[in-house]
Amino acid sequence: MRRRLVRARLAVAAIALAVAGVAAGQDAPPLVVDTLPASLAGEWLFRIGHDPAYASPFREQRNWQRIHVPGPWERQGWPEYTGHAWYRLSFVVSSDLAGIDLGLDLGRVGDVDEVFLNGRRIGDSGSFPPHFDKATLARRYYLIPQDVVRAGQLNELAIHVYNDSRFGGLLGPPPVLDRYRTVLAHAVFRDVGAYSVATLLLTLAALHLLLFFTQRDLLEHLSFAGAMAAIALFVVAHTTWGPSLVLGFGATYRVVVASLLAGVALFAAVPFRLATRRQPVALLGLETLLALGAAFTLVWRNEGDLQFWLYAGEASLLLVAAVTLKIEASLLGRRPCAPAAFVATALFTAAIAFDVLVDIGVLPRTRLFGGELIAALAAVPFALCTSLALGMNWMQRRWGEPVDATTGLMTRERFTDRLASELLRTRRNGSSLAVALLRLTVADAAGERGQPAVEAVSSLRRALRQIDLLARYDGETFALLLAETDERAATTIIERLRRTAGETAGARAGRAHTTAGLAEYRPGRHLAADELLHEAEAALYAAVSEGGDCTATAP
Repeated sequence: MRRRLVRARLAVAAIALAVAGVAAGQDAPPLVVDTLPASLAGEWLFRIGHDPAYASPFREQRNWQRIHVPGPWERQGWPEYTGHAWYRLSFVVSSDLAGIDLGLDLGRVGDVDEVFLNGRRIGDSGSFPPHFDKATLARRYYLIPQDVVRAGQLNELAIHVYNDSRFGGLLGPPPVLDRYRTVLAHAVFRDVGAYSVATLLLTLAALHLLLFFTQRDLLEHLSFAGAMAAIALFVVAHTTWGPSLVLGFGATYRVVVASLLAGVALFAAVPFRLATRRQPVALLGLETLLALGAAFTLVWRNEGDLQFWLYAGEASLLLVAAVTLKIEASLLGRRPCAPAAFVATALFTAAIAFDVLVDIGVLPRTRLFGGELIAALAAVPFALCTSLALGMNWMQRRWGEPVDATTGLMTRERFTDRLASELLRTRRNGSSLAVALLRLTVADAAGERGQPAVEAVSSLRRALRQIDLLARYDGETFALLLAETDERAATTIIERLRRTAGETAGARAGRAHTTAGLAEYRPGRHLAADELLHEAEAALYAAVSEGGDCTATAP
């Protein structure tokens, strides 16, 4: 009965205030807060410029305009404006809420704010010029002292905002008035979720760093570890109780942009290495650009100029995710974990697209499904699936090389992968490397051709050095990787192999012919393993066209 009486009185008060507002030129009645949580979204009063007197409550409303909250002011009639602005909202607080510690969850603000209730300052984030400290990424949680709230009466909230770039104003999610312990619990839950995701990513980074140290030619593990560490830093930098408490808001903003750029640059090569594909030159150029941008963001003087790199990082992340999704789709049916990896990549790509659309103001910010943690949560299954695929490759490389069923040699796909790794090592060391394709033709006494004899293949393996690598390439063709070997030395080795195979196979099968094509690695000419193999194939075809049973070298 008492609650109904209070609500009736509030309704009468609101009607009276509405009538007074209409007389004063105000179009809408004040908001009535009788239950918690209460959303403060809707029409607010707005005015650009700055005057400390704007913080005083119940000022006249001339020269104030209406604006919808949340949402950047650039999309509501002030597209080019940067600088100071003020927001005002009047509301009635129910007498039932007297004696409750209220809290204000203001969401994100671009870029700096200070908040007043009934003329009294209750909190701020960032610093106004001349000592500007950009606090765009900070979530605002403010305690409202009990003695500031006028229970059963009209209250006025005034917010002073300063923006120097990108979107300005109350960006979202919608401001909420609630019990302070509930507001604080939401902030803690959000930070715990972010730190949990970051801990998992750092654990994966440490694991793959260890795997890299066991096989240092597998650079994809090092790239993945660096990318996971960068993404973990990106997630942690968005927390309320995180780097901003130590570095300040402006420096934390730089860390966010730099970690985003570095994470994308490091991860871009990983899906191509997993699929044993050549990385496009354009993507290599993008990696270089992002790496330079990451260094640029840490030293550039004006934080407002980092907007370009933030947009570039978001667009590049979406591009790399889409490319990864395409690669995962092509691997369906070829890898045991491919379906799960495809689904995880699709979810991650969708989450990134949603986050980018929210960040550029196309979609509103939301508290549903984790709110700002949507992309971070979607990164968990994606990172786990990628880590599993890398781990399987590592185990296969260390303990179980895939072999050709007939000869017991390494398969063509695995040979290409090993050649790519060896090329990277050769570039770093400045050493030499050669690749040869050997076509071993064995004929019986009647002249009928057959599969290469097992004895001939075994003789080839025994004649090789310990650092050399032999694989079944295709049918009668074998691939040979000669590390630390130039063209002249490689020719000598191949001629010895041809004699050995001919003597072994000829003694048992009648006749044996070994035709070879040789290509030496040349810096600047061979950017990928496929290019070097292509030249070796061309040399092999040249040797065959000359009658076979000889060796030809690539020009």
